[in-house]
Amino acid sequence: MSTTTLSTLIEMLDTQSDKAAEKIITKLVGVGKSAIPRLMEAAKNDQKPRIQKWALQALGAIGDKRAAPLLLNALDDERMTVRLHALRGLGKMKYKKGTKKISILLLNDESGGIRVNALYALMAIKDPSILPQIQKSLSDPQWYVRQNACVACGILNAIKAKPKLKKMSNSDERKAVRNAALEALSKIG
Repeated sequence: MSTTTLSTLIEMLDTQSDKAAEKIITKLVGVGKSAIPRLMEAAKNDQKPRIQKWALQALGAIGDKRAAPLLLNALDDERMTVRLHALRGLGKMKYKKGTKKISILLLNDESGGIRVNALYALMAIKDPSILPQIQKSLSDPQWYVRQNACVACGILNAIKAKPKLKKMSNSDERKAVRNAALEALSKIG
C-alpha cells in the first residue's frame, strides 16, 4: 500500500462514527504490520484526538507487540477516551503482560466506563492470575461493572467466586446482574 493511501486511511479515522472508524480499522488490519509506524505516530498525536483514539484501537487490532508499550502508556492518559481505546487495543492484542496495569484501572479508575472496558480487555486476554481483582469488581458500585465481573468470573472459571455469585444471583438490586451471576455459576459448574 502506498504511503499516500495509508495516510488517507489514517486521516479518515477523524470521524465521530464508531461504525466508520471500525470499517477503516478493518482496512488497516488488512494493511498489516507495515501500518504500525504510521499508526504509532498518529496514536501519539494529541492534537487530533479522534485519530489518536482510533489509532490506539487499530494498533491493538493489528496485534503487533511493538505497539504494546505505547498502549500501556496511554492507560495513564488523563483523557478517558484515550484510556478507553488503549484498553480496547490491549484486549484485541490479547497482551498478557498488560494485565497487571489493566487490573489497576479496573479497581481504581473513577470512570465506570473505563472499569467495564478493563473487564472486557481482561476477558479477551483470559489471564486467570487476575481473578482476585475481577472478584473485587463483583462489589463495584456500578451495576454494569458488577454484571461484567460476573461474566468474567464465568469465562475464567472463578471457583472461589461461587459464594459471592450465589449471593448476587439472589440479592443484587439489578436483574441483569442477578442473571449474569446465575449464568456465571452455570459455567463454573
